[in-house]
Amino acid sequence: MYFNNQIWAILWKNMKMTNHKELGKELFIPFITVFVLLMVQKDDNGTGGLFMAIMVPVYIPSCFVGLCRQLLVEYVHEKTNKYRDLYKIMGMKLQNYRIAWFITYIIKSVIIGSLILLTILYKLEFKASLEVLLCFMLFIMAQIGQTLLLSTFFSNSQLAGEFGSFFQTILSTFYFASLYKLEFLVYVCPQSIISYYLMNILKDSSNTEAFYYCVISLFIHLILYYLFFNFLEDQFIIGGKCLWKRNNKTGYVQFVDNMEVISNGGEEGLAFTSVEIVKLFKQYGDVLAIENLNLKIYSQQILCILGQNGAGKTTTLNILTGLIEKTSGKILYFGKNFDKKRDEIQKLIGFCPQENLLYDQLTVKESLQYQCMMRGSELVSEIEMWLNLMQLQQYSNYKTYELSGGNKRKLQIALALVGGSQIIFLDEPTASIDPESRRQIWKILKEIKQINKTLILTTHFLDEAEELADRIAIMKQGSIKIYGSPENIKKELEVGFTLTFGNIQSSQQQSQIKQMFNELDCSSGSKLEYDNIKYILNQNQLFSIVEKLNELNKIDNIKINLIQNTLEAAYLKLNKDNLEDDKIINEYSFPIKSTNDVKTKQLLQISALLYKKYYILKRNFTLQLMLILPMLILLFAYIFGQHLLTSEDQTQFFVSLFISQSFSLNSSIFINTPILERELKIRQQLKQMGMSQFTYIFATFLGDYIIIFIVTSFIYVLSLQVNMSLESEQLLIILSLFGLSIISFSYTASFMFSSNQSAFKIFPVINFLFCYFLPSMVDLQLQNQYSELFAYLFPLYTLNLALQNKNQDQDYYIYFLVQFVLFMFLYQILEKHLILFENRKNLQDSSNNKLQIQNIQFGYIQNKQVLKQIDLQLSSQKILTLLGPNGAGKTTLIQLITDCLKSKWGSIMYNKNMIISSCQQCEGLWEDLTAEEILYLFARIKGSIRYVKNEISQILRTLSIKGKIVNMSGGQRRKVALAISLIGESGMIILDEPSNGLDPISRRNLQNMIKSHVQKRNSSIILTTHDMDEAQYLSDSISFIINGQQPFPQQSSAQLIEQYGSGILLSIRAKNKEALDQVILAFPQHQREGLLIVIKLGNEYDVPTTIKILKNLCQEDLIGTFTIKQANLEQVFLRQCRRQYDED
Repeated sequence: MYFNNQIWAILWKNMKMTNHKELGKELFIPFITVFVLLMVQKDDNGTGGLFMAIMVPVYIPSCFVGLCRQLLVEYVHEKTNKYRDLYKIMGMKLQNYRIAWFITYIIKSVIIGSLILLTILYKLEFKASLEVLLCFMLFIMAQIGQTLLLSTFFSNSQLAGEFGSFFQTILSTFYFASLYKLEFLVYVCPQSIISYYLMNILKDSSNTEAFYYCVISLFIHLILYYLFFNFLEDQFIIGGKCLWKRNNKTGYVQFVDNMEVISNGGEEGLAFTSVEIVKLFKQYGDVLAIENLNLKIYSQQILCILGQNGAGKTTTLNILTGLIEKTSGKILYFGKNFDKKRDEIQKLIGFCPQENLLYDQLTVKESLQYQCMMRGSELVSEIEMWLNLMQLQQYSNYKTYELSGGNKRKLQIALALVGGSQIIFLDEPTASIDPESRRQIWKILKEIKQINKTLILTTHFLDEAEELADRIAIMKQGSIKIYGSPENIKKELEVGFTLTFGNIQSSQQQSQIKQMFNELDCSSGSKLEYDNIKYILNQNQLFSIVEKLNELNKIDNIKINLIQNTLEAAYLKLNKDNLEDDKIINEYSFPIKSTNDVKTKQLLQISALLYKKYYILKRNFTLQLMLILPMLILLFAYIFGQHLLTSEDQTQFFVSLFISQSFSLNSSIFINTPILERELKIRQQLKQMGMSQFTYIFATFLGDYIIIFIVTSFIYVLSLQVNMSLESEQLLIILSLFGLSIISFSYTASFMFSSNQSAFKIFPVINFLFCYFLPSMVDLQLQNQYSELFAYLFPLYTLNLALQNKNQDQDYYIYFLVQFVLFMFLYQILEKHLILFENRKNLQDSSNNKLQIQNIQFGYIQNKQVLKQIDLQLSSQKILTLLGPNGAGKTTLIQLITDCLKSKWGSIMYNKNMIISSCQQCEGLWEDLTAEEILYLFARIKGSIRYVKNEISQILRTLSIKGKIVNMSGGQRRKVALAISLIGESGMIILDEPSNGLDPISRRNLQNMIKSHVQKRNSSIILTTHDMDEAQYLSDSISFIINGQQPFPQQSSAQLIEQYGSGILLSIRAKNKEALDQVILAFPQHQREGLLIVIKLGNEYDVPTTIKILKNLCQEDLIGTFTIKQANLEQVFLRQCRRQYDED
């Protein structure tokens, strides 16, 4: 039953996910094939008969190429983006998964193929219907099996789709081996088998021999494909198992930490062990990824695993969930060996990945229903329970792509919980969401813990670990270096407290304070900062100076401030060897020099775009395929034209036909660049960096024309071997001018598409169908009435006329030149109005301001304002931070500043010639290039001429980035996007969540680099972030945006904290009820929750008095732990966020 539930669930999901528009697009080729089959009579020996004999055998199997491409793309996408792994972790059987995909595409293929099947049966007058139906069904199943087999060789979905289309199209041509008396080659693949059978049956419906050969060969293909597919899938998933073992001792330290007593079912005792890891090792070749890992994880507790990128966290999670095999060791779940009881245990595991793996065409409720179906427990009550607990009830009918970032994370966590999960793995559960949403999720996770669940999470937010974790394990180089509760880790690492004496008026007071606390100098050190003296000391040292603090408190002007250091301080102390030394950051030189000469800068920008085109064509197999495929088709046409066609007119017709078809495929290369660069926001980026429209179009066009010249040269060489009515030199001129028109036509047509992938797949078909085939058919039926009009509008149609040279007096050169001028004019107009509009006005202010925004308002729809009366200014060498919850309008404001959206009200003013660089959330990166190549290109685009290589090497070394973009993690890509904004000279830099996805060490290094850049260059920065510590560390001024409005003017973080913060808070946890009564007597002004009381320090409880009370309570053994938290920016943020949530 479990088997059937999973197949049905996946089949249900796949059909729900079907895009009906995409499925409709796959009907293009079937319609053409049906049209030809119906139009051509059985005894037609003319052009129609030749078209039927040569094109239909290719078109029949090609009707399914689009669907097979879709299967390849979707299947490889789920594999490479970890959808399959996610559900495998949670108990999905891989065999069920494969069968469900197989059935899905049988159903889709039957829908698409029914047109062809019915047409063929109609042509046969419905004779031999069962035989034709059987062969057709076997062909469909064999081709799907072949497609699934192809999927095992790919990890890039787009590459898989393009190669699969090419490969299966080429296989169709094996049909023509029968014309050379090589029938055995026909049976090499299903495509040629079905074509051979159908063409024979159309000639002679009583041909039973062809039927038997077809059935037997297709059945053999089906069995072989499916067997090989399963074998290769299993090999790639399981991989080899290394038996190498090692028994070295490590530096693992487990602190003595009393386990809390947990009441369960009326029995009291220690929490039972949910997961136990014993002597775990994992080795990749010579690299030891996990070394002697020993750990116990307890029920009703949260374990947080911390560590830098590469420390072994992800490897550990992958081993614990069964995604990869361990080298040695033992893993026990509830006392059961994971190796022996894997299927049983995986039904109890839930997993929430770092990135949201949601099916965008499913609703929230359907997503939960799908997960329940996968686990065989589709209980409406359970779905409703998790919707309520996750606060998603009101969004239950929303498609997942319509949810906010915070609600997407809630749904992803809910998917890990439904279906009876007992052990929940959470990989950075609050990544990329605002602090208020994070706190909502924290509250939910605490509630989940109480219903007998075990939670294991990783995070880069140390305040999150401190808030949630009962136990923390800090990993380094594959082993656990520290394990214990957050309080004990801080205690053992002696991060202690920070005691600050502020508002010191004179050097005499400084000396007096240092003399009074001279015993602290050697043990903890002191630091003099302007009018402050700061000490870091532990609890014993703090209690030892109580009397001296009381004496110092009598001096009126001295401000005494005490803060308890956080887990982040402990983490940074443990990993201090990975922090960039201040000296290295300070000596970061940025020696680059840029040109101010307009012509020199244009030449640099043109060369950069040509280099980019070269690198992409050199490495992108898909583009190479689109370049090579037309030439192969032409070669195919040449062979048939020379050897199978007797008439010169027939040869001329088919060579012209195939040249038109090859260029229609070739056009996907030209439409690719403008769409992709608009989609990735690279086009807007280039404009902000000072690249003119003329420079961009000229360089892009030149690169594409070089590509089409390669094809043109091939055709020219081939034409020397074919007897055509055109002279070779005349042909060369026609093809050269055609290149101008087809590229400009493709650029203009690019505005029909919003997605590069859909254009790449659909545009060649549209180009051939609507710009060649249909005009030719209409022209034929209406006896050339509209021939001249079509010749001015459609490049492929004009090319076909010119190649056949039907009207020898006609000068086709004029048509191509008119098309080139027309389409290039249209492209420039469309780009200028839709993409290159300008919101900026020139800043006339002679002050030091770089940017001034006045009364900006914006709305996506009428009566729905996203931004309302925003006023900002940014001075030279300053950092302005925009803060607000998700959906507040920060990204919209940035898009208005960078001209990605068109403003309607208000003004955005900055210097017209100022270069603006931006690092936005969707990084615009050419994936086929390396980080070094991208930085080199952008340096040239910004006009850099000297010391470029020196600066690139400095940035790459400081940010620790290398390799091709396509192979990089999200964090690495983030660093590259940041490096692009920092390379060269920029007047203003916009950083939209630049540290998102980075671990604390990388984040701190990056922050130091940003500060250094501002200090050493005449640059200013606009920053958005959800990390309040980052905002406080970097910002010169801060502006909150709440529901599209500024609740108060921009000001410094210190001013905001002073005006809107909550002051210093002391939290004390009493040891028991009796002790709590004593603590309350000491602090009557308090807030209470269980054994925890919270006191706001102020006039009544100053620092010396508070420390003295705490010392007495500790000596009397009345309190377990206490924390002191300073007013910070996060308190201000949360208070403001609640306004937006209340209004929503």
